[in-house]
Amino acid sequence: MSESIQTTGGILHSKDIEFITKCICDVFNCTPLQVTDLKPLQKGLSNSVLTFRYNGGKFVFRYPGLGSEVLIDRGRESIIQKQIEDAGVDKSLVAMSVRYGWRISKFIENRPFNYHDVNDMVRGIILLRKLHKVRPKVRWEFDIKDKWESIRDMTPDEKYGDNFSQFPEFAKIKERIYQLYELTKADGIKKCLTHGDCRDENFLINEREIHLIDWEYAGFGDPGFDIGTYVCGGEHNNEDVDRILFTYFGRKPSSIEYRHFYAYIAISGFFYMHWTMYKESQGQEIGYLKPLWYHYAKEYSKKALPLYPKIRI
Repeated sequence: MSESIQTTGGILHSKDIEFITKCICDVFNCTPLQVTDLKPLQKGLSNSVLTFRYNGGKFVFRYPGLGSEVLIDRGRESIIQKQIEDAGVDKSLVAMSVRYGWRISKFIENRPFNYHDVNDMVRGIILLRKLHKVRPKVRWEFDIKDKWESIRDMTPDEKYGDNFSQFPEFAKIKERIYQLYELTKADGIKKCLTHGDCRDENFLINEREIHLIDWEYAGFGDPGFDIGTYVCGGEHNNEDVDRILFTYFGRKPSSIEYRHFYAYIAISGFFYMHWTMYKESQGQEIGYLKPLWYHYAKEYSKKALPLYPKIRI
């Protein structure tokens, strides 16, 4: 057995690998020798993700990462996962543990999701629209402000905000974001079931089907966060954003819808800036996404605020 495995979510040591193998064996009622080809899948910021083979099939194992227990309620994730499966948005689940946070799912053959391929964008955004129309049986609130403040509490002071050299305008951005968060409450946008992490790596796409996976951050929240997260994951200009919003609504958005979703692009970027600060304080490299999230928080907070009455920046 390998002594350690490097994943994008961190290093898995021998005791972690033994635990993962035991979990797999418990689910499939098999021996460790029947579990083969355990390899890291190079995706995921919050968790370590691996693939393995058993009895001719290929599967994915998600192992929870550092700090995920603060932000994620696994019991809620389990219940929401069932609703999502019933709605046909994601049917990949095999088994999951509420206690330990791991998940086994079927491996779906896929190619990389391309933000800038119009067909991929349309399929992804229509899937989000389908999700947002699901009538949730339970309404656990997902409040993005509560989440970023929870991350703030986990982050050492010397790694936060103005002390974080890569975010030189943090104080000004923070002021605008808190303004926007309060302003969006009066927009009248209905809350719905949201995914909470709509980045490219969570869209599994091939020529026949598209799935949205990993429901750790799902809850009853603002649809703007899903669209904002989608936008913040790639290098989108204003034309791209307007095309995404037109696809989502199936029409030109109203002025209120337009300002609301522009505001949530900034809010989403600010949320992920916090995630960056925490992850890097724990020694994890975020890479190219860090300047993207900063860009969207900074630039779209400037764009969105003037769209609200009597707001000047």
